[in-house]
Amino acid sequence: MKKTLFVILLVVIAALLGLTVYSIMFFYGNSALPPCCPLNIRGTDQFEQGSRRGFGMMGPGMMGPGMMGSMNVFVDSEYEFLVHMIPHHEEAVATATYLKENTEREEIREFAEGIIRTQSAEIEQMTTWLENWYPDRSHQVDYQPMMRDLEMLKGDALDQAFLEDMIPHHMTAIMMSQQLLNRGLAEHEEVEILARSIRISQSNEIQIMLNWLNNRDRFTPLSVTRNRTTLIWPGVIAFAVFIALVILLIIVFKAGHFSITPAASKDQESLKMRYAKGEITREEYLRTHKE
Repeated sequence: MKKTLFVILLVVIAALLGLTVYSIMFFYGNSALPPCCPLNIRGTDQFEQGSRRGFGMMGPGMMGPGMMGSMNVFVDSEYEFLVHMIPHHEEAVATATYLKENTEREEIREFAEGIIRTQSAEIEQMTTWLENWYPDRSHQVDYQPMMRDLEMLKGDALDQAFLEDMIPHHMTAIMMSQQLLNRGLAEHEEVEILARSIRISQSNEIQIMLNWLNNRDRFTPLSVTRNRTTLIWPGVIAFAVFIALVILLIIVFKAGHFSITPAASKDQESLKMRYAKGEITREEYLRTHKE
């Protein structure tokens, strides 16, 4: 094997090793990035404590424009539960739709999609029930929005504002469901089943949102996640090729078929032999050696 090929092989091995090290360092370095969703929130712990006591405590900074009024909603019948829950769900769907279209985080986008899918189906079901069971009663209610306008927010500020507002928004839905169930107000089994479903699903979603706000589950922007995924696989492949080439070199060396003696060195030896035998003059030797 010629020297040039040997050098190229070493350069390739060095490049593969460098790519491997870089990919590994990049991946593990980014896995320890600081949280991308900064915490400037007061009262998050109070929210969690309040959820265990019937959602009685609200933290400052988590109040939307109509938060206090909506948190005081009391339902005295199945009918009131339905007419209040529909606009409440509609607000959540509208806000989640805006978030889905503007958030930079895949986790948040998937979370918003779940809210849209679940609560849209529940709105349709509750509207049908009202039309069938209470056709002579008004289906309109004076609903006061709970969540702030998110259109001026972007990035971390958008995600954080949504989470801050959606937690008490979910708590209100759970509170109404709890009133219906505890007081035995459901006149139809379907409504009772729905109230239990809302209580369970939205309690779980509150915990997810609290975890994000408290940075228990760190999550990074989608761009960083893609970069990590994109770069780790070339590193793995490069490392595998590097190992294969090293093994190949070892096999070739042991077999004795590998020679790194430059071709130019052989020519010089031959030139010396010709000069020693008198086949060429000193001038020819020096000229040819220089060349």
